[in-house]
Amino acid sequence: MIPAKLLVEFIGTFILTLTTGMTGLAGVYFGAAASWFGPMVIAGVLTVMIFAVRNISGAHFNPAVTLALTLQGNFPRKNAGPYMAAQILAAVLAGFLVLALKGAMAAEELVVAPLELAAIPTLVFEIFFTFALISVILIVATTKDSAGHRFFDIFVGLTVFVGSYVAGPVSGGAFNPAVTFGLATMGFLNLSDTWMHFCGQFTGAFVAVAVFSVTMKPSTRDE
Repeated sequence: MIPAKLLVEFIGTFILTLTTGMTGLAGVYFGAAASWFGPMVIAGVLTVMIFAVRNISGAHFNPAVTLALTLQGNFPRKNAGPYMAAQILAAVLAGFLVLALKGAMAAEELVVAPLELAAIPTLVFEIFFTFALISVILIVATTKDSAGHRFFDIFVGLTVFVGSYVAGPVSGGAFNPAVTFGLATMGFLNLSDTWMHFCGQFTGAFVAVAVFSVTMKPSTRDE
């Protein structure tokens, strides 16, 4: 079953990253008028993808989520590496596709300037909203009272929407190492700045697991 799961993770991460990149280009083309629209579109496609394939692969689409679920004990360690590899590969390929499609968006070539990130604000926002995202996933997907909740996808989508809208102007609002790879491929991030994302995202994941472990009871544990 693992090949099917990896394929689903690849497709879901590819679509998520492609959507993120294209909404970024739309923001460059349309300007401030599209600033509120991007987070809604990204959250919407993530919600739909989670709803569609959650029962197949778990719908991680995010190496930080895979890491958190593995550390928390709700995901097999042997599958973590292949999941992360599929997610990162999908995001990079989606990034190249966005670059190829960029010329089709307007008669004049769009100029994508990398975000100018400040280390402390970027780290703070990536840590906080990655922590929030993974906390929601751990609580809704793995606790005894909430595991299998019918609105799981909506809760995750709303968290991403809020995080993207609030943190987008500061850090880019990725909360996802795979998406960070994709954004760097597209030119929205300088490769030299990606460490801020990676450090923030994985720190947020570790903190979410630590807080969860002392406050909640996973569905896999006995009373």
